[in-house]
Amino acid sequence: MAALTYKENALLALRHKEPEFLPMIQDIQTYTPLGMDFVCEYINVPGTANDWFGQSWTFEPGIGAPNPTPGVHLVPDITLWRDFMKFPDLSKLDWEGHSSADTASWDRENRLTRINDVFGPWERMFSVMEFQDALCALMEEPEACYDFFGAIADHKIRLYEYIIKYYRPDIICMHDDYGHGKGMFMSPEVWRELIKPHLQRIIDMVASYGVIYEHHCCGYFAPILGEIADMGCAATNLVHKSNHPAELKKELGHKMCMIGAFDTQYLDAPSTAEEEMRASVRKTLDEMAPGGSYITLCGLKTKGRNEIVTDEIRRYSGNFYACPRPDAGI
Repeated sequence: MAALTYKENALLALRHKEPEFLPMIQDIQTYTPLGMDFVCEYINVPGTANDWFGQSWTFEPGIGAPNPTPGVHLVPDITLWRDFMKFPDLSKLDWEGHSSADTASWDRENRLTRINDVFGPWERMFSVMEFQDALCALMEEPEACYDFFGAIADHKIRLYEYIIKYYRPDIICMHDDYGHGKGMFMSPEVWRELIKPHLQRIIDMVASYGVIYEHHCCGYFAPILGEIADMGCAATNLVHKSNHPAELKKELGHKMCMIGAFDTQYLDAPSTAEEEMRASVRKTLDEMAPGGSYITLCGLKTKGRNEIVTDEIRRYSGNFYACPRPDAGI
């Protein structure tokens, strides 16, 4: 029988140790502070509206999320970003009121708490510019890009100071997608020159408060993941299959907690039968769980499939570590 709480157990994985039982993302309470009158990094209302930088967004019901309004981008030229970008006065927000309501149900004793922030410096650039223009800017105007990323990092640091003070999370997870399903959006050298110094400042600030920094990337970024670990990042998700998660685990499992790593495209494919799904889940766990530094996370779009994955993770969890997962409704 497990002696540790879900919180204590997941912390072992995040500290690159072997847990007592298999941790799942459900062991971590995750919240994204958001509101048109609060943290307005993007909109969360039907229709079209501006975020607090001035970028127009349009909510798309088909995907249940907003995207930058097609054809409407705030910054026409990266060298002119200072003329168009507005930065919010965070001191004017009702941090006390919102954080009290948002965290009222948090079980801080038994579960870890995590704040999710969905737009890092690079993602902010390609939300306020046409994507192809942002890619060209990296090569044509590196100094302007460096300054832009620095200004966004400054904003993130101010934002996280308030979040840490009022929400008191165990983890801050920032999203910044440096790659797609087949490669990186930029060379590792460009990332090191233009983005890495500012990401380092963000990680250092989060760590200085004793908060765990986690980095989200949807696609391929294996060539720089070891560097991100060395910068003080404790965990990463979703570990897309293009990164060859099993190889990454062998290389970096002693200093980076991998969260996810399931073949979600295969699991979500209509042609994949239930037993094939369960076999794929077991394969991922066999590759990723041994030795610790691993937390399960799998989000599928097809109705009913998340339940199959979760059930197989629970059923198979007893094959790892000292104990099977305790069943407490999480």
